[in-house]
Amino acid sequence: MKNILTIFTIISLAACGGSPSGELEKKQGELVQKEKELASIKKEILDLKRDIAALDTSIQDNAIAVMALEIKEKAFKNPFEVQGLVESDKNVLVSPEVPAKILKLYVKEGQQIKKGEIIASLDGSIAKAQISELEGSLELAQANFEKQQRLWKQNIGSEMQFLQAKNQYESLKNKIKTANTQLGKYALKAPISGTVDEIMANEGELVGSLTGGPVVRIVNLSDIKIVASVSETYLDKIQVGQNVEIHFPSLQINSKEKISAVSNIINSNNRTFSFYIKPTQHIELMKPNLLAMITAYDYVDDEAISVPTKLVRIANEEYFIYTIKKEGDRNTVQKSIIEIKQQFPNETIIKSGLKSGDLIITEGVNSVIVGDQVKIISE
Repeated sequence: MKNILTIFTIISLAACGGSPSGELEKKQGELVQKEKELASIKKEILDLKRDIAALDTSIQDNAIAVMALEIKEKAFKNPFEVQGLVESDKNVLVSPEVPAKILKLYVKEGQQIKKGEIIASLDGSIAKAQISELEGSLELAQANFEKQQRLWKQNIGSEMQFLQAKNQYESLKNKIKTANTQLGKYALKAPISGTVDEIMANEGELVGSLTGGPVVRIVNLSDIKIVASVSETYLDKIQVGQNVEIHFPSLQINSKEKISAVSNIINSNNRTFSFYIKPTQHIELMKPNLLAMITAYDYVDDEAISVPTKLVRIANEEYFIYTIKKEGDRNTVQKSIIEIKQQFPNETIIKSGLKSGDLIITEGVNSVIVGDQVKIISE
């Protein structure tokens, strides 16, 4: 009886479809097959859409209008501008060493003058009178000294009398020598060679005193230079021999020069350092304190691929730019992942991800997404 029940149970289970695990595997296999069929159908649908878009002119006419730029490898320089001033180490204000009135001026503005030439004669009448007085005293002192010297040789008189006479005589000679040196200062001479740039006093005026100013300004443009200060952040960007462009706003002229020297000291007050340019052009037009606008470059690449910085996008920590893929007569939007080599406010240098000949969308970029069909229009 028990064997009959067991056989009946097995037959019942077989009639109900077998084990649950076998049914699950069967269903999973069917699902995989359907998914493969769906993927194949989706691909067929996409291909049909592309074929229709290529044949349907009405769809092409509705393509989004954009402007594009063809990438080209070219030289790139990133400029920055600083102010400089024309200076000269030979820019001298000439004042007398002694206070006196100007008797005669011998120069005019614009006149060329050599070092040592007399600029003006000053009133030295008081000094001359003092010399005359000293010379009179010297004659008496000399006679007294010679007398005491003769007596001393004859062993007459005291040694003290002889030494006093000698000292008085030599002291007066030194005073006259000093007075003559002082008298020479009443002839005002040029300390350097150059051009009389400005006459700052008139004949009859008192100069050389606390209230009197200089007489003339002499400038020698052979030693002229342009000096500029720049932030210490450019310390490794400014080098001797570097090419710069200079614009003089007041003269409306431009020139190209080289940096001749760079300061080794950073100003602790404003964190800047100075660099110098020895001009080789338009020197005859330059004046001390003339403003110069200097354009230098902190980055130079002779073979750069660059794009406008405003076109660079970032998502998921990746930089990309929208480009155009050409497929026959169709232009579609694609996202090109890029690697940045150097970035500036206006321009970004690309290390990888773009090449010469690629088309990047420059206008209309905010109106498209990946896969959109676009038509390129000119400006």
